[in-house]
Amino acid sequence: MTAPPLTRRPRIFYGWYVVGVASLGAFLGAGSSQLFMSIMLKPMTEDLGWSRTATTGAITIGTILGGLLSPFVGRLADRLGPRLLTTLGALALTATYLGLASLTDLWQFYVVYVTGRGLTSSLVSGVVPFTAAANWFRRMRGRALGLIAMCIPLGGSALSFVGQLIIDGPGWRTAFVVFGAATLVLLVPLAALILRRRPEEMGLLPDGVSAPPGGAARDSGRTHGEEFGWTLGEALRTPALWLLIAGAALAAMANTAVGFHQVAYYTDVGIPPTAAVGALSVYAFCGALASGLWGWLTERFSERGLAMAGMLASAGAILYLLTVRTLAGALAFAVLFGLTSRGGSTLVNIILAQYYGRDSFGAISGFMTPFTMVGLGLGPTIGAVCFDLTGSYDVVFIVFAAVSVLVAGLLWLARKPPLPARATRPFLD
Repeated sequence: MTAPPLTRRPRIFYGWYVVGVASLGAFLGAGSSQLFMSIMLKPMTEDLGWSRTATTGAITIGTILGGLLSPFVGRLADRLGPRLLTTLGALALTATYLGLASLTDLWQFYVVYVTGRGLTSSLVSGVVPFTAAANWFRRMRGRALGLIAMCIPLGGSALSFVGQLIIDGPGWRTAFVVFGAATLVLLVPLAALILRRRPEEMGLLPDGVSAPPGGAARDSGRTHGEEFGWTLGEALRTPALWLLIAGAALAAMANTAVGFHQVAYYTDVGIPPTAAVGALSVYAFCGALASGLWGWLTERFSERGLAMAGMLASAGAILYLLTVRTLAGALAFAVLFGLTSRGGSTLVNIILAQYYGRDSFGAISGFMTPFTMVGLGLGPTIGAVCFDLTGSYDVVFIVFAAVSVLVAGLLWLARKPPLPARATRPFLD
């Protein structure tokens, strides 16, 4: 099948508008993330009389549900593109925020949060926006994916800061109302009007490059003579994918086990709550910078090597956390851990795209996401259980520092696989 004739390239490549809207969704979706919910934990439980364990349970289940839905959503992202899916996700996110603002009973929290988190984690801040970026870019794919990934922790940082100000004033319910209104007014119309599936549908090529000699023909498994597109079935037969899945899941578990309990840990060692939330915001902000920085660096260095270095540095940061007793120490940890740990998911997505191409990126990344989301969901719960059993976070921090070292080893083993049998010689030339 031949793509439509190419038009003159605009001054600003349309793919950056797609990335901009996808980034906005990732930013606003952070209000339902574990990071933001960690600052809601105390005010909600104290106001409504719930236990921390019961409340954290809903956060865990919602996170895991989002992962279980990701393979299905990933296939839809490959087929339908981000326009419809992100618009529906934005409406679901609006409903989730407004539902959380009106809670009175624990069962309502489970229904609203689990459903909302399960749907929006893939549609607004997961596989759908990342698939959109992978489809619109190749040479600049690292920075495009990095920008979207950057907005997830950046949203967590900004929304946590704004949310804490609202909690200290009108209260936690008002924070959810404000975020719901912002999502409805900003994200819903922009997603419906701007997002598109692929550049070829607008007579363009990835990165906004000019047409190669002979036109912009594209057939199964080929992208303008540059990139082979694996199918999910082909990717599943490579050891590299399973090593990346294991590494991503364990890294997510370690990062959230430490990240989610930061505020509680800081206050337990005598750091004031407001200062603790400030350190959490610094951590999220540095994580946002890291996602963009790591993405940009992959255009110059090996994405796998960068991911390994980040995990080893993250292990050192976790061990350093055991010594933190002051705000200065908390801020130092926030910077170090944010810069080293939060870029991991961005790098894994870039590795997937570079290893397996864009044709089935949604399906492949969507297949990985349930494993990652299980890690995300179990991390905070493991931290809570260990604290309840021992009265300290020391054991879990030591264990997950070791896990981070293990992840670096898995990434070292996950070398780029050889092309499958259907890759033809003309393509390789």
